[in-house]
Amino acid sequence: RGPELRQILSSSFDLQALQARASIVVNKKCVDIHLLAVGGYNIVHIVARLRDPGEGNDNRDPDTTPEDIAARFVSEVATLRFLNANVSIPVPTLYAWDSEWTNAVRAPYMLMQRISGYLLRDLRITPAGWEKLAAQVAGFEAEICSHPLRSIGSLIDPDGSMGPLVKSCTFYNMVSGRGPFTSSKEYLLCYVDCILDEVKDLDGYIAGRTQCSQINGGVDALPAAYAREWFELLRGALVRLPDELPGHPDLFRLAHCDFNENNLLFSSASRLSTSDNPSIVGILDWEGTSVAPAWDQRQGCNIRWILDCAQSKSGSEEGNKLLKIYDDALLTPGRTFCRSPLRFEKLVGLLDTPIIILSRGQLDARFSSWFDQAEAASGGSYKAELEAFRALKLFIDAPHSEVGT
Repeated sequence: RGPELRQILSSSFDLQALQARASIVVNKKCVDIHLLAVGGYNIVHIVARLRDPGEGNDNRDPDTTPEDIAARFVSEVATLRFLNANVSIPVPTLYAWDSEWTNAVRAPYMLMQRISGYLLRDLRITPAGWEKLAAQVAGFEAEICSHPLRSIGSLIDPDGSMGPLVKSCTFYNMVSGRGPFTSSKEYLLCYVDCILDEVKDLDGYIAGRTQCSQINGGVDALPAAYAREWFELLRGALVRLPDELPGHPDLFRLAHCDFNENNLLFSSASRLSTSDNPSIVGILDWEGTSVAPAWDQRQGCNIRWILDCAQSKSGSEEGNKLLKIYDDALLTPGRTFCRSPLRFEKLVGLLDTPIIILSRGQLDARFSSWFDQAEAASGGSYKAELEAFRALKLFIDAPHSEVGT
């Protein structure tokens, strides 16, 4: 993209206007603007982050509309302002912003604090250092959870007002553009309804399965008639659940959608030859952040990236140890956190898997695995709630004639 970026930098932006705006905002003379980096969606300068008008990720995605991009910008501004006002975790301070392409700079921009730090690849972290990071990340998640919000969706202002879920920058989410949702139950039902819409569009369903036939076992490996009845039974089970599980009220919190080593900055003290005491001093890139149930650990301040890094060096035993440190820190008395006793995180993982890539055997096995885990985790406390899913389990276990789509 070199020639294209040179053209954008020389003619698409009015950097003198940005310089003047920065001088007014911080009440200091801005003497120059330096290009720092180009990401998937934005062009980052030392002074500001500007929306990429060229062939960035959004512009290569035919399903991303200008309205999607605008909604994500508004939500990111609201998210940063909410975080700046309510938590102490290291998030850049937002000084000024403009979401319009028609402004003096000729692009949506954000003026924000620059945080100095190092990337993970610059560090050599010891096992003791990984343990400290796991506990620090748990502290971030716990602090965010201590400022719960009223519904599932995406922030539209720093006071906690909620709009529909914005489109994620990093992963496909079939419920983007929908919501807000007032309960985990409503959230899960929306996933099921989206899948049923997909299955009922028979031509589209067959075309999708045909396109993915090398990985799904073929078009008839999950007949539409079977899938339709399967998800109708799941929907009926979810409808029968109470809006909140007894003793486990819903907790909705801000969830970073791309929390990994590429969006984290570490202190200069972390950059010793080997570091026992690394410290995260900056959490960047809150674009696409949603408000999600605390049990939904696909997003948020989780330690998947730590586990990947540590296990690649020390094996699964070290990973299990780090996961325990993280969980214990989250569940420390006085910290607000809520895990689903019915393991909804496993169920939503199934629902978020495109149905066109699954075979009937895979779909059934994943549901049975979730049901068994939920039954074991609940310790008999939620027999009535799990009984709602019994009809689907019986349907899975019953013999079925092999009918095509």
